[in-house]
Amino acid sequence: MPDLLHEYWEDEDGGTFGPVSMDGDRLRLTVTPGERFVFSLWAPSQHRAMQLYQERLGYGDYVPVDGVPDHFYTDEEAAEQETYLRTRKVS
Repeated sequence: MPDLLHEYWEDEDGGTFGPVSMDGDRLRLTVTPGERFVFSLWAPSQHRAMQLYQERLGYGDYVPVDGVPDHFYTDEEAAEQETYLRTRKVS
């Protein structure tokens, strides 16, 4: 299973975290244009990404919501992200 790049960005009102994507970058720049990059990490699934995020920020263990299954990233998602990362321009 492939890993996807995730990033955490923050401003004075909080932060955003998730896998890097064209849509995610557009949304972040539109909704919270003043955010600054804090850190990135690679993970093979949403739950693993959240665990690593929580560890990095000192929040302890990530506890998934009951009934919400983990999403393991696909080769297709990884290829799409890789294509985007080749031309990505972060401001």
